[in-house]
Amino acid sequence: MEVETLELFGHFIESMQRVLTIKKTKVTLYIASVLWIAVITQIAMNRVFFRNLGITEAFVKANTEDMECSLEVVARHKSDYLSETEKKDIIYHIANAIGLKISSDIDIVREEKRTEYAYHKQAKRAETELKLVSTHLEEDSTIKVEHYIIVRLRIRESIKSIDRYRRLIEKALDDVGAKNRQVSVLYEGVIDGLMSWDARKDMAQFLIRELQGEEAFDWRQGESYTVYAYTGLIDEYIETVGCRINIQIAMTYDEAADKTRIYLATPVINQSW
Repeated sequence: MEVETLELFGHFIESMQRVLTIKKTKVTLYIASVLWIAVITQIAMNRVFFRNLGITEAFVKANTEDMECSLEVVARHKSDYLSETEKKDIIYHIANAIGLKISSDIDIVREEKRTEYAYHKQAKRAETELKLVSTHLEEDSTIKVEHYIIVRLRIRESIKSIDRYRRLIEKALDDVGAKNRQVSVLYEGVIDGLMSWDARKDMAQFLIRELQGEEAFDWRQGESYTVYAYTGLIDEYIETVGCRINIQIAMTYDEAADKTRIYLATPVINQSW
């Protein structure tokens, strides 16, 4: 009887161990799944955060003076034909989206292979330029027409608002059927006096670290110094000399003003500096 009881008890213990092992496995899998969800969520949040705020915050932390920010969005419209009214409506739609009141006529410039509709407004702390450019290209005895929407926005002082304007502009472009686009952002600031080369390198490395990036290569000529880098936290990038690049940092000395000018751009600086 004792043997049978012990055997039954032993079977009971084994059964309980199997149940506990299964439950432990389920709990472990549950905890693992929760942790993976948390990690994936954090990665997604990081990507959204850095896409919208990371570059701005990094540049603000650099403590430069006279900060400015420029945003340029170039998008190709999906249609081959746009009437004059449709072109003007697109410009009005984008202006309304960013809260810009068009208070004068839209300028129209017609050339042999190019037509441009443009509106420009200069304010105390902001400058806005809206364009719709139509190009006429001859291919195999036929005329191919392409329409490009160009939005340029330059903001002084309150540079953190550039991220909100970018979202508004991209939403407006989606509305009018221009989804194929290229976006570039440029931040500018100054530091009094001539920065040493070591100080410039430290500044570049600080900005790259803030964006969790890696340096691709740097370049120095005269009083100018520029660094190209890549971060996986920003979607847009270009490829050159076998490297992915979506960050450019540049510094140059303005002797007349006795200031070192600092630039941070993504993916690259698309204007003279």
